[in-house]
Amino acid sequence: MTRFIGMVLIISGGILSGHYFAEKSLIRIHILEEFEQALQFMYGEIEYSAADIAGIFKSLAARSRHCRDFWLFMYDRILKNEGGTLYSIWEEGLNNSGWARYLLYEDRLFMEEVGKNTGNLDRQSQLHTLDIFKKRLAGIISAARSEYKGKAKACHAAGAAAGVFLSILLV
Repeated sequence: MTRFIGMVLIISGGILSGHYFAEKSLIRIHILEEFEQALQFMYGEIEYSAADIAGIFKSLAARSRHCRDFWLFMYDRILKNEGGTLYSIWEEGLNNSGWARYLLYEDRLFMEEVGKNTGNLDRQSQLHTLDIFKKRLAGIISAARSEYKGKAKACHAAGAAAGVFLSILLV
């Protein structure tokens, strides 16, 4: 009886670990979608209300779910005016963000590139650059969504197989 319970627990652990890795991919998609909404919001704020970058970051913090701490960090550091470029603050914020661990290396590079080109261009150039970034991000999200279903199935199957293998091996 205890062997059976042990096998069930091991198999359940394998299935749950597969589910965990599948969920990491889904969280990545949610973070990218939230960042896409942030770019759209920034575009609108720059184009229509001519808001300053600190005010935009504060508004984004109020609207965000995953990236709230990042936008608050950006807002606080700009208000403190401790020196440094906006990009250095952006990079430090990305390094301190817990949600950044869900991103791929390419996603991280993309977000760093957004930081390099945010807040230091004239209005028209900034709008044009944000538009380019929105289009690129839409492509990244589309690719991530198309990969997700296959990845999720593979993660679930690998988790279940690992659980069965370990239960046979240990019991």
